[in-house]
Amino acid sequence: PTALQTQSHHLTSSLTSLTHTSYPTFLSLHHTTNALTTSLTSLSASLDLLLNTSVPALEECAAGWKDRTDTVLKDRGKARVVLEQHEKIRDLLEIPLLIDTCVRNGYFAEALSLVSHAKTLAANASSSDKAPPLILASVLSEVHHSIMQMLLSLLSTLYEPNRKLPALWKAVNFLRKLDVFGSEEQISLAFLVGRESCLKSTLEPCGSDISRMSQHRELDDREKEDLARYLKKYIDQWREGVYDIITQYSTIFLEKSSTSSTLQQSPTKPSNVKLIEPLTSNQETIRLHTLIATYASRALTTHLLPIVSPCLPLLSLSLLPSLLTQLTYCSTAFARVGLDFRGILSSLFSHAVAEVVSHDLRIVGQKFISRFKLNSGSRDPNTKHVNGNTKSISEKPSEWLVTPSAVSSPPVPITPATATFSPTITESPPHIPPQILASYPPLAEHTNALLGVLNALRLLAPTSILRTLSRVLDEEVLSLGGQALIAYVKAFRSENKATGSDSDERAEAEEKEQRIVMSVGQVYFSVFVPFMRRALVEGVYGTKLDSTFDGGDG
Repeated sequence: PTALQTQSHHLTSSLTSLTHTSYPTFLSLHHTTNALTTSLTSLSASLDLLLNTSVPALEECAAGWKDRTDTVLKDRGKARVVLEQHEKIRDLLEIPLLIDTCVRNGYFAEALSLVSHAKTLAANASSSDKAPPLILASVLSEVHHSIMQMLLSLLSTLYEPNRKLPALWKAVNFLRKLDVFGSEEQISLAFLVGRESCLKSTLEPCGSDISRMSQHRELDDREKEDLARYLKKYIDQWREGVYDIITQYSTIFLEKSSTSSTLQQSPTKPSNVKLIEPLTSNQETIRLHTLIATYASRALTTHLLPIVSPCLPLLSLSLLPSLLTQLTYCSTAFARVGLDFRGILSSLFSHAVAEVVSHDLRIVGQKFISRFKLNSGSRDPNTKHVNGNTKSISEKPSEWLVTPSAVSSPPVPITPATATFSPTITESPPHIPPQILASYPPLAEHTNALLGVLNALRLLAPTSILRTLSRVLDEEVLSLGGQALIAYVKAFRSENKATGSDSDERAEAEEKEQRIVMSVGQVYFSVFVPFMRRALVEGVYGTKLDSTFDGGDG
């Protein structure tokens, strides 16, 4: 216990000494302990605020951060994919531009290859139940527009006048590859429509000149030559244009159809395959043949015949043979492709020759009638027109109806009623005028005019119009001329009866004039009329003019 007590006093004195020596330290420790207690209390309050308010708000913001950044992340992902596929996307977007460039420069095969490539990409990128991506849809839309431009370019090739077979062949083949038309028949129809437009544009300038000239029904010789020249040019243009169309069509469509049909019907084909395709091909070939045959007939009846038919009667006879020869050669050339229209030319030129000759005969007849026709508008009954001028009936027939050498004894034909009988006029050559007509100038001039028409007829004399020409000659030329001559004779005789004669010399002169007038009438009906009928029937056509001939009045 003593030791413990000693130790206790020692410790107490040590503590007291420590207290006196280290009291600043204890004071500092006290202040520090108070500050620590205050800091711990503040820290506890801050932790409570953090746990109760800040942490839940942070958790809420963290949860909303993902939603707010998903759109940005997706956009950045798309941008990253675009950057990664930049080369492919650029190549894809350049396809429409490349197709347009190929179409403009005529590289249609390359354009079709690009189109096929674009369609393949779209098919690979889209599933069976999902549409292709928007970029592919946009590219395909532009590709379709480029294809339409290519289609227009190919169709415009068919409408260009100077395009030859290689260019047309190329255009049609690419039209087939485009697969826009439903069938080969539709492509061939588009081909014919385009070439028909070119043919119209080629024929229109010359055709308008022909139509302008044909509106004037009466043409002089210079205008007739111009019209014939225009017709020849028009026929050549029509022949070249239509022949090119037919041969081009046959080469492009018919030869291809024949080749494909032969291949389909070849014996190497398996026997268990049905023959539906060959039958379909044969039917298509028949339709293609029918189409070109219909077009050829339409080209003939629309472009050639409506222009040529009304113009031929306006020409002179000397211009018709050359046109007939040209059209005959044209028809012979078209016969090789199945368009032989020589049968139409016969009726066409027969009608034209009949119209021209009838018109010329009527003109000649009217000129002859005008020399004997009385002037109905004059108050003086003793006036008439001779050579287009008003002439008095009192003018002596010996001054203009007969030559001066034949005035004293006007020649008359020898008939069975005369004292001496000789061979009739029907036994003389049909192409040589009787010499007796030379004694009567009006009849000689009339004969020369009619023979001029018949000589022109010799160049082109269709046998089918002989009856028509014989009727026109008899009824409208010879008959009317005879009526005019009879009217003149009656007027002259009635004038002589009205005036009378006061002396033997005057009576003898009047008798001579009457004998001349009667001789003219006798020569006209006994010599001139039979000769002209024989000149037409026997001289031009070589047909015997007898009782079996029914072309005229008999």
